[in-house]
Amino acid sequence: MKQVLRKILSSAIVLAALACGKDPFPGGGESDLEPVPPPDTLVTPGPDTSTTKKFFFGVNGHPLNQEAYATLSSGEQMSLLKSLGMNIYRVDFTVTSQGEIIPKQRFEKLRLAADSADITILPMLPDAKLDYNGTEEIAYQQGYNRGYGFAQENGSHFIYYNIGNELDNDCILPNKSGKIVEHYDPKKFKIIAAHLKGMDEGIKAIDKDAKTMINASWMHYKYLQMLEQYGINYDIVAYHWYSDMEAAAASAYQINDITEFLTKQFNKPIWLTEINIRNKSGAVPDEKQRDFLNTVISKCEANANIQAVIIYELFNQPVFNSSESYYGLFDWEQPYKKYKPKLWAAEQERKVVGL
Repeated sequence: MKQVLRKILSSAIVLAALACGKDPFPGGGESDLEPVPPPDTLVTPGPDTSTTKKFFFGVNGHPLNQEAYATLSSGEQMSLLKSLGMNIYRVDFTVTSQGEIIPKQRFEKLRLAADSADITILPMLPDAKLDYNGTEEIAYQQGYNRGYGFAQENGSHFIYYNIGNELDNDCILPNKSGKIVEHYDPKKFKIIAAHLKGMDEGIKAIDKDAKTMINASWMHYKYLQMLEQYGINYDIVAYHWYSDMEAAAASAYQINDITEFLTKQFNKPIWLTEINIRNKSGAVPDEKQRDFLNTVISKCEANANIQAVIIYELFNQPVFNSSESYYGLFDWEQPYKKYKPKLWAAEQERKVVGL
């Protein structure tokens, strides 16, 4: 039945024309439990109108650079997203120092399939290998070159750009939560900030309508505020939130809804660009994943300031033999040829087709 449902949805797409090693608390954090100030609506998916905002619901994937995705056609990946009721695919890109995509041919196939399925690709444009003993000027120019070149070649394909990934983890000090400026290494922070400023301005020099976002996780919201103070005009707060963070935030800081807390901290739209459970050995029951995902998605649906929620990630990746192996919504019965939905995905597929 599950395969039939996906085939039905895949046929509908044709007829219509045709995403990290994740330290839960980088720098520590649990030992730094001073109080956080307490946190002082999401529009359900539907047709765009002048009075409604488009809500993005999607998943992370690695179709351009990781083995678990290499044997799946772009069309099949889009069919899976549609079967889950999704409309956005966060994809990590590999690029040259001038922002050229590698491999370009695979991206073109992915882009055409996404366009046909009416699915938005959110590119995660990686940072350069930063020299923390170097200068802000060099870091800025590296970022500018990457952003400018990427937008020059691909700006007609994108509206949203995720620039850099979890760079807050590179400048957080040991055993600090990230809630105040003093929790960050100032020299590393300035190199990161200069680089991200360059990426943002390079993209917008080509694509004036671009919407850029920068991500952080755990209690590292101060890092994002510091980037604003540095002068980076990024447009969207992107946040990563996992089950261990949810539990620790509630017990240590009395934060029971990260969406409400972030809404109090920022005057920008907020996207949760990675959510999932921790499942380091694969022993956590699928029910735990289902319940956590449904809980966080419900919180997003109750908060109009949240404009996107994106699950990490589409497929399990056994090649890593680590926690990265078990984040998937789909598991492999035979890597990498035959797969099956895990519990959340199976139930979501049934909801999408109204069963």
